[in-house]
Amino acid sequence: HNIDHHNGKAEVGIFIGEKDLWDKGLGQDALRTLVDYLFQQLNLHRVDLGVYADNARGIHAYEKVGFIHEGRWRQAGFRNGHYRDLLWMSVLRDEWRGQAAR
Repeated sequence: HNIDHHNGKAEVGIFIGEKDLWDKGLGQDALRTLVDYLFQQLNLHRVDLGVYADNARGIHAYEKVGFIHEGRWRQAGFRNGHYRDLLWMSVLRDEWRGQAAR
Protein backbone atom coordinates (compact mmCIF):
# COMPACT_ATOMS: atom_id res chain seq x y z
CA HIS A 1 0.00 0.00 0.00
CA ASN A 2 0.98 3.64 -0.07
CA ILE A 3 2.43 3.33 -3.57
CA ASP A 4 4.17 6.60 -4.41
CA HIS A 5 5.15 6.64 -8.09
CA HIS A 6 6.63 10.12 -7.88
CA ASN A 7 9.20 9.06 -5.27
CA GLY A 8 9.41 5.46 -6.50
CA LYS A 9 8.44 3.74 -3.28
CA ALA A 10 5.79 1.62 -1.60
CA GLU A 11 5.06 0.17 1.82
CA VAL A 12 4.27 -3.52 2.22
CA GLY A 13 3.16 -5.87 4.95
CA ILE A 14 2.08 -9.43 5.33
CA PHE A 15 -0.03 -11.35 7.81
CA ILE A 16 -0.77 -15.07 7.94
CA GLY A 17 -3.51 -15.59 10.48
CA GLU A 18 -3.71 -19.38 10.39
CA LYS A 19 -1.01 -20.64 12.77
CA ASP A 20 -0.94 -24.06 11.11
CA LEU A 21 0.37 -22.28 7.97
CA TRP A 22 3.28 -20.65 9.80
CA ASP A 23 6.88 -21.83 9.28
CA LYS A 24 6.17 -23.12 5.78
CA GLY A 25 7.81 -20.24 3.90
CA LEU A 26 4.48 -18.99 2.52
CA GLY A 27 4.93 -15.45 3.80
CA GLN A 28 8.46 -15.19 2.45
CA ASP A 29 7.37 -16.53 -0.92
CA ALA A 30 4.45 -14.10 -1.12
CA LEU A 31 6.63 -11.18 -0.05
CA ARG A 32 9.38 -12.05 -2.57
CA THR A 33 6.77 -12.20 -5.32
CA LEU A 34 5.27 -8.87 -4.28
CA VAL A 35 8.61 -7.07 -3.97
CA ASP A 36 9.78 -8.44 -7.31
CA TYR A 37 6.55 -7.18 -8.90
CA LEU A 38 7.00 -3.72 -7.35
CA PHE A 39 10.55 -3.43 -8.70
CA GLN A 40 10.13 -5.13 -12.08
CA GLN A 41 6.61 -4.14 -13.11
CA LEU A 42 6.00 -0.86 -11.28
CA ASN A 43 9.63 0.25 -11.61
CA LEU A 44 9.89 1.39 -7.99
CA HIS A 45 13.17 2.26 -6.28
CA ARG A 46 12.38 1.38 -2.66
CA VAL A 47 10.05 -0.89 -0.68
CA ASP A 48 9.68 -0.47 3.06
CA LEU A 49 7.72 -1.82 6.01
CA GLY A 50 7.13 -1.40 9.71
CA VAL A 51 7.14 -4.32 12.14
CA TYR A 52 6.66 -4.54 15.91
CA ALA A 53 10.08 -4.88 17.56
CA ASP A 54 8.90 -7.90 19.56
CA ASN A 55 7.81 -9.80 16.41
CA ALA A 56 10.95 -11.94 16.09
CA ARG A 57 9.31 -14.34 13.60
CA GLY A 58 8.32 -11.49 11.27
CA ILE A 59 11.67 -9.71 11.55
CA HIS A 60 13.50 -12.93 10.69
CA ALA A 61 11.28 -13.50 7.65
CA TYR A 62 11.79 -9.93 6.41
CA GLU A 63 15.57 -10.24 6.84
CA LYS A 64 15.59 -13.51 4.88
CA VAL A 65 13.75 -11.81 2.03
CA GLY A 66 16.40 -9.05 1.98
CA PHE A 67 15.01 -6.19 4.06
CA ILE A 68 17.55 -4.09 6.00
CA HIS A 69 16.96 -2.41 9.38
CA GLU A 70 16.77 1.36 9.15
CA GLY A 71 15.52 2.51 12.50
CA ARG A 72 13.27 2.21 15.52
CA TRP A 73 10.21 4.27 16.31
CA ARG A 74 9.92 4.19 20.07
CA GLN A 75 6.44 3.35 21.42
CA ALA A 76 4.91 4.13 18.01
CA GLY A 77 2.21 1.45 18.06
CA PHE A 78 -0.45 0.59 20.63
CA ARG A 79 -1.37 -3.10 20.81
CA ASN A 80 -2.66 -5.46 23.47
CA GLY A 81 -2.91 -2.73 26.07
CA HIS A 82 0.50 -1.11 25.79
CA TYR A 83 2.76 0.86 23.48
CA ARG A 84 5.34 -1.02 21.45
CA ASP A 85 8.35 0.00 19.44
CA LEU A 86 8.18 -0.33 15.67
CA LEU A 87 11.16 -1.19 13.51
CA TRP A 88 11.44 0.30 10.04
CA MET A 89 13.02 -1.87 7.34
CA SER A 90 13.54 -1.48 3.60
CA VAL A 91 15.05 -2.96 0.48
CA LEU A 92 16.28 -0.94 -2.49
CA ARG A 93 16.08 -1.93 -6.15
CA ASP A 94 19.89 -2.30 -6.49
CA GLU A 95 20.03 -4.52 -3.40
CA TRP A 96 17.20 -6.63 -4.81
CA ARG A 97 19.01 -7.08 -8.14
CA GLY A 98 22.17 -8.09 -6.31
CA GLN A 99 20.27 -10.59 -4.22
CA ALA A 100 18.63 -12.13 -7.29
CA ALA A 101 22.04 -12.55 -8.94
CA ARG A 102 23.31 -14.77 -6.08
